[in-house]
Amino acid sequence: MSDPSRERDLAFRKIQTAYQGFYQRLKNLNHRLPYRRTKSGMWATSEAEEVYRGFCHFNLDHYSHMADLGSGDGIVVAIASLFTQATGYEIDEWLHQQSIELWNSLNLSKATFIQADFLRANLSGHDLLYLYPDKPFYDLEERLHATWKGHLLVNGPHFPPRYFRTIAECAPSVGRFVLYESP
Repeated sequence: MSDPSRERDLAFRKIQTAYQGFYQRLKNLNHRLPYRRTKSGMWATSEAEEVYRGFCHFNLDHYSHMADLGSGDGIVVAIASLFTQATGYEIDEWLHQQSIELWNSLNLSKATFIQADFLRANLSGHDLLYLYPDKPFYDLEERLHATWKGHLLVNGPHFPPRYFRTIAECAPSVGRFVLYESP
């Protein structure tokens, strides 16, 4: 009999290795850390180990469909897909393409990548939204607070929402995640 958590750990290591290789190629090509401006903000890499610990901590497998808003290179979607159905919304064409290429190389399931502005996307089919904000997200919050029901998982406490209620936080040893509930 197979151990599902061990299988998930092995799949995570495969994702982590693929993305480490991608980041190293970018660093060799540009002689700098992977970081870039997009038309809606800044992209920076997510720490795979921290994201994985956070998703384990919040039992992501209890959610039916997570959306990563501003999914960048797709690493968060890739990790989330080990727990649940996951969709990434990314406005930047190059980042969107990188996420698809990396995903195809990993040959894993339960992920979708959409090149779109998440502020215009229909998010009603997602019971968990993930955000790693580079600025306050008041426009998104205004749109969601009256019509969307679910949980919002924010990487970092630096831009708290105004209308959502904090329901859980990670210990610093896990990561900087805060889980909010829609009003």
